[in-house]
Amino acid sequence: MSAEQPDLAALYQRHRDAMYKMAYSVLRGAGRSSDAADVVSDAVVSIMTSPPQNVRNWEAFLLTVVKRKALDRLKSAEVRHAGPALVEAVHDRTDGTDVVEEVLDAVEREDRAAVIGNCLEALDERHRKAVWDTIALERPRAEVAAELNVSPSRVSQMTTRALALLRDEMRSRKEDDDGRQRA
Repeated sequence: MSAEQPDLAALYQRHRDAMYKMAYSVLRGAGRSSDAADVVSDAVVSIMTSPPQNVRNWEAFLLTVVKRKALDRLKSAEVRHAGPALVEAVHDRTDGTDVVEEVLDAVEREDRAAVIGNCLEALDERHRKAVWDTIALERPRAEVAAELNVSPSRVSQMTTRALALLRDEMRSRKEDDDGRQRA
C-alpha cells in the first residue's frame, strides 16, 4: 500500500460498526433496515474497485459513501415498487392473539376518541388549547403558556380545570346515552 492509500481492510475493521449504524439509520424509516449489511458491502466493494485519492478523514469518507449507497438503495425502482419488506412475525397469528379482539379494541378506542372530541366543544377556546396542546400533543407548558400569554403554572391550572370539565361532560353524555338505551 502506498503512503496515500491506507489498508482498506483495516479501515473496514475499524469503522464497520459506524458504517452499519449509518446504513441502518437511513434505511430504518423506509422499513428496509435488513438491507443495511448489503449497503455496507456495496460501499466497501465500490471503494475497493475505485479507490479514492487524497482522503483526509477516512471515517467521514466511509460514512458518506455508505449514506449515499443507502439513499441510492431507497431510490431504486425495486424498493419503490416492492415497498417495505414483509416481516412475517408481524403478520403471523401463531401467538394466540385474536384478531377480533384487536379490532374491537381499536373500534372502542376510536369511539372514546370521538366522544372526547365532541366533549372538547364544551370548553372555551383557551381551555381547549391548554388541554389539547399539553396532553394530546405533549407540548411543553412553557410553549403553550407563551402562546396563551399566561404563566406555565396557569396552563397547569387551566389543564386541570379543563380535564375536570371534560370528565363531567363525558359522564353527563354517558348518562344521557344510558337513559336513551333503556327507553
